[in-house]
Amino acid sequence: MTKESELMDVQKGEILALEHLYSHAQIGTQLNIPHTTITSFINRTRERESIENLPRPSRPRKLSDVAVRYLVRNAESETRVPFKELQNQTKIDASI
Repeated sequence: MTKESELMDVQKGEILALEHLYSHAQIGTQLNIPHTTITSFINRTRERESIENLPRPSRPRKLSDVAVRYLVRNAESETRVPFKELQNQTKIDASI
């Protein structure tokens, strides 16, 4: 398991199912997951009362939903127009 990856829902279920039967180290060995990850997951689950991950902040979208719909509508209606020209027609600053 790489440092950046998240536990899959199946793994979360397996961990919770095995929690009462085995130690965190034994669960980690069986599932090939570091025991520290097992401990952290179980502690977070108890604190939050949920197995879901918290949402992460991301970069805000440059275009609004309305602008995207407008751009797509124009692109679909004028399929032969190059993107640069479509950009100029719609006055929307977007990359390909």
